[in-house]
Amino acid sequence: MQTFLFFFTLFLFSYSTFSQSPVSWQVSYQKNKKIILFDAIIDKGWHLYAVEVPSPKQGPLPTEFHFISNNYYSLVGNIQEKKPHLKYDKNFGVKIAFFKNKTTFVQQIETYRDSLEISGFIKYMTCNENACYPYTLEFNNKINLPD
Repeated sequence: MQTFLFFFTLFLFSYSTFSQSPVSWQVSYQKNKKIILFDAIIDKGWHLYAVEVPSPKQGPLPTEFHFISNNYYSLVGNIQEKKPHLKYDKNFGVKIAFFKNKTTFVQQIETYRDSLEISGFIKYMTCNENACYPYTLEFNNKINLPD
């Protein structure tokens, strides 16, 4: 029985350690600029990969933003990102584009209604010197546009 409890406790600790993303996200809307901001705070020692990576089929997974479309808004252009760090990574064997500490992604939108809901998900990968983990984060923003 003690052996079972030991392994069960170890499993719970491992699950809780690895199921929590080293990236915290905050999604917000700026009415005056008609943009959605995706602010990412990245734990020390971890990397979040760019939307545009030099070798998307050979290196880490790029960050992807997926929006669930509806008739109340449309996307204007592609998601914009700050300039990432570029570096050759010996583990992947290719040049990678990544962020550390924090970054912001921006999506411009056109709205067709005073209040609306924008939802979707972010697929991303984070790595440190020892491991890489893929994640999916759903977002849902309710926007009331009138002053």
